[in-house]
Amino acid sequence: NNTLSGFIPSQLGQLQGASVIVEGNSFDDNSTAPLSLCTFRSVIEFDLATDTELCPVERNALSDFYYSTKGTEWTDSVNWLDEFSSYCDWKGVTCDEDKKYVIKLKLANNGLSGRFRGSI
Repeated sequence: NNTLSGFIPSQLGQLQGASVIVEGNSFDDNSTAPLSLCTFRSVIEFDLATDTELCPVERNALSDFYYSTKGTEWTDSVNWLDEFSSYCDWKGVTCDEDKKYVIKLKLANNGLSGRFRGSI
């Protein structure tokens, strides 16, 4: 019977091997959960990972794209993998008017390499 509100702290995504269970709380509307929680980079479970408002599918897919194309080696990766920024603000990403769906990905001459993952 917790009554937590506000944003989900990004530090929760850094808990190595933890299960993060926060269902039933009142988080801010129009906010997303930290990317690290949604993509299970450190944690083994996040109970709200299937909530597409908190963990947008498009953001998770772009995160997989970043890692599979060696994003840390890109020439320009402004805002990519920021815990809370909209994926629509990531360098080279264009979204529809509602800022829900990626309609264009333009990363020409940006040093991408690697292989696409099955999740993309």
